[in-house]
Amino acid sequence: MDALMEVPIKRFKPTSEECPFCRDAPVKENGSKCLGICRNPQNVPGPLVHPHEMQDAADAVRLQINALRENNEPRNHHGVQVMWEFSVESGNMERSRYFGVSSDMYHYDHFIGKALKYFAPMVRNRGATIEDVAEMPDGRTMVKVRVQDVVGEDTRWVFIMVKRSFGKYEGCWQSHRIVQTDENYESKYLALI
Repeated sequence: MDALMEVPIKRFKPTSEECPFCRDAPVKENGSKCLGICRNPQNVPGPLVHPHEMQDAADAVRLQINALRENNEPRNHHGVQVMWEFSVESGNMERSRYFGVSSDMYHYDHFIGKALKYFAPMVRNRGATIEDVAEMPDGRTMVKVRVQDVVGEDTRWVFIMVKRSFGKYEGCWQSHRIVQTDENYESKYLALI
């Protein structure tokens, strides 16, 4: 026991000592050096996974679900950031039905909370199976997916995918709507898509 007590305990470094923005900042009246920059979820580099022209609609869905499986790797909410990057309406001022209900898609930090609420069964999922990919009459593509949630229960989802017609992801498949459904792939929100 005495030998164990001799091992020095590694001290935790506060954010102000680790953060490159706060490290050299002057100490404020409250004794903190934190500038709050690193606490803003928007102050992170882009995701490691993003849309690409070589992906088909099923690939784009699979990448999003896999990112949510390891949501906090390599950093906090990276999986949600991937969902944001694959969302065709992210950053738009217009209302969106991305989550099934009318919602604001302009602010990434608001998106994080909504995604964690609406996509909770996909976060830390145990695996997914794409059960059907079909083109809809209006040209969009519907991808039906069965996802095992964190406790192993099956949940079913419909991803409505579109090919981006402009911007940095022109020609890439992105999510237009993502809706959780029942075992028959029916949902009150599917009538809105």
